Amino acid sequence: MSNAPVRSAIPKGDPRSKGPRGASKAGPAIDPVRVLRQHVLGVIVSGVVGIILGIIVYFVLRYTYPLYKGEVIFEIRPGLLDSTDIGTKESMSDKDVLRIANTQTLLLKQRDVLTEAVNNPSVRNTTWLQKWFIDPQTGVLLEAQAVDDLQEYVSAGDIRNTNLFNARWSWHTAQDVPIVLNAIASAYLRKIEALDNQQFSENEELFRGQLRRTRLTLQDLNDEIQGFIVSKGITTLDDPRYSQAAFETQKLTEALTASSSALTSVQTQYMQTAAKLEGTIEPTHDDIIEAEYDVTMQRQLQALEQLRASERSILEQFQPDTPQVRNIERTVRSTEQQLEAKRNEILRRNLNARVKTLGDERAQLADVIEGLEAELERNDVMLRDLAADSSYYDTLVTQRAHMEAQREHHLELLNSIMLMKMRADAGRVRLANLALTPRELSFPLPEIIIPAGVVLCVGLFVGFIFLKEMTNQRIRSAGDLAIISGAKILGSIPDVADDPTDIEDAECAAKNGPESVIAESYRQAWSTISRMMQRKGHASLLVASGLPGSGSTTAVSNLAIDAASSGLSVAVIDGNFRRPRLASILGLKDDAPGLGDVLCGKAAIDDVTMTSPVSGCTVISAGTPEHRIYSRFNDEAFDRFLASLRSTHSLVLIDTAPAVAAGDAFTLANRVDAIVMVVQANNEERGLVARLINQFSDMRGELMGILLNRPRMTAGGYFKKNYELMASYSYDDEDESEA
Repeated sequence: MSNAPVRSAIPKGDPRSKGPRGASKAGPAIDPVRVLRQHVLGVIVSGVVGIILGIIVYFVLRYTYPLYKGEVIFEIRPGLLDSTDIGTKESMSDKDVLRIANTQTLLLKQRDVLTEAVNNPSVRNTTWLQKWFIDPQTGVLLEAQAVDDLQEYVSAGDIRNTNLFNARWSWHTAQDVPIVLNAIASAYLRKIEALDNQQFSENEELFRGQLRRTRLTLQDLNDEIQGFIVSKGITTLDDPRYSQAAFETQKLTEALTASSSALTSVQTQYMQTAAKLEGTIEPTHDDIIEAEYDVTMQRQLQALEQLRASERSILEQFQPDTPQVRNIERTVRSTEQQLEAKRNEILRRNLNARVKTLGDERAQLADVIEGLEAELERNDVMLRDLAADSSYYDTLVTQRAHMEAQREHHLELLNSIMLMKMRADAGRVRLANLALTPRELSFPLPEIIIPAGVVLCVGLFVGFIFLKEMTNQRIRSAGDLAIISGAKILGSIPDVADDPTDIEDAECAAKNGPESVIAESYRQAWSTISRMMQRKGHASLLVASGLPGSGSTTAVSNLAIDAASSGLSVAVIDGNFRRPRLASILGLKDDAPGLGDVLCGKAAIDDVTMTSPVSGCTVISAGTPEHRIYSRFNDEAFDRFLASLRSTHSLVLIDTAPAVAAGDAFTLANRVDAIVMVVQANNEERGLVARLINQFSDMRGELMGILLNRPRMTAGGYFKKNYELMASYSYDDEDESEA
């Protein structure tokens, strides 16, 4: 076997370890339920801290920043449709109420309204104005600043599902709240009253001006009508509607209408008949019936009926394929074809005759219409002159009637405005309820502050743990391995603390605690590895790891025990020349002659093989310290050593130093058939694991997959029930066997 180059591991933190080929293509899949279960105690503690914080903040705010809220309520009324209405409308649409409420709230918060409220004598004595907006040295009112404060903190809006809207304000002194709000309400009501009066006055002046112009126009029309009567003698003219010319015109119009209608009908029939001749449309049923009633067609139809009767008679006497039947059938088909041709000939003859008749009739009607139109034109000339004078006179009379009606309408509008101005219920807004002195605090409220503290603390804690989860690049569960390209999971070994059987140590758990969950997990992992190796024909297996403490040595000891229990002859080699521990775990000495001595030629294989009292396997230690030379792994002596063990054992298991700490693992990976990588949860990062997968995948030995060791997050999570079930099932089996 040729010597393969040793691939040294890239130190942890080296920039080259970022983004290796085969690195995870997506971020870690976070299970929120698992994360919350893992930190349930922290969530509870943060909730308790939030309650305590909320209580403290509530009492601090209660004594340092109390607020009392008050409101003044206004009613939106439908108003009057007419000045003579007994009452207002009964209801308004929600859309109208909302529109009016929005308009009025804008008016209420105008600076002129708030300025008038600030200058109210009762407001001058409030703590709000005295403390914040009266200059202590000069005693001058800071009017603009006070108005700005009210514009910012006075809120107004509609009250849903009612005809009401309100103005709200909060302050630290309860007695100040109704004083300020009622002053604002008074100023607002005075403003809308002034606006209404101004509108009434403007409308009154407008209608009075229109009334004056209407009277002047009416006088001019009367003068013009009198002058026209005198000049034209309009009273002696006949009404154009009842003149002889009008009667003649009416008769001519009726005749012209009838002729035009007849021409349209004839034209339509002509076009349809022509289309039938051209084959554009099919002949109607009436056309076909008319053709069939032709004398020639009747004779041929009778002949056809006689032939069909003969055909039926012959069919009753002879078989269908006899000459007599075929002859009569040919005769009937020939007669039918002749009949169809004759029908088409008669149809075409009839249609040609109809086209000629309709064409003559169309020409006659066109001549009649032309004569009627000429006669109508002559009568129209006679009527125009007669109607012109009559129409002008009627127009003047109509204008006068219209102006008289307009004058009366303007008078009614003026009277309505005067009445609306005097009626108190004409306004659209009225005060419904004055502001009262509030008796309870509006801020702080314990039902808001305390839950807010809980939400804040719990939210910060949950956000912190999820941020930590998202930024953590370490392998924590099988899900983190699943997103790494090329990472095949062979098994998951729980931590000792998560094993419900209270096993003390994971080393040789398959022997010392066979009923434990750890032992069962190793048995399941070995079952998977064994099937894969048998399918591929592999006999030697290297168990490697990335970082120190990942558990590769513990994995070798348990896999060796499981393999030996299955009937295999197993040889275990401690290939960790840096820190050998495998022999001592299996009940032997780590510094006894072993692999190093064989590779240096200081001992034979038979001299270094030992039998483990724990597993019954053949164990070869790392060798005496002075003979543990790392470069010997790359010699042909190791290949001969490994080949010798393969010839006498079914399985050769090799432990090695961590790949990040030493390059021995990559050298041995080029000498074995298969490789299993052990990854310790919460210790190794995804980038490192992905890089090691790529490096091991390039070696001669086939990377079977990854064994995840000690995923602690399963405690209290989804897998805890599985562990408890495995443990209880094992105990149940023991009880049944004892019974």
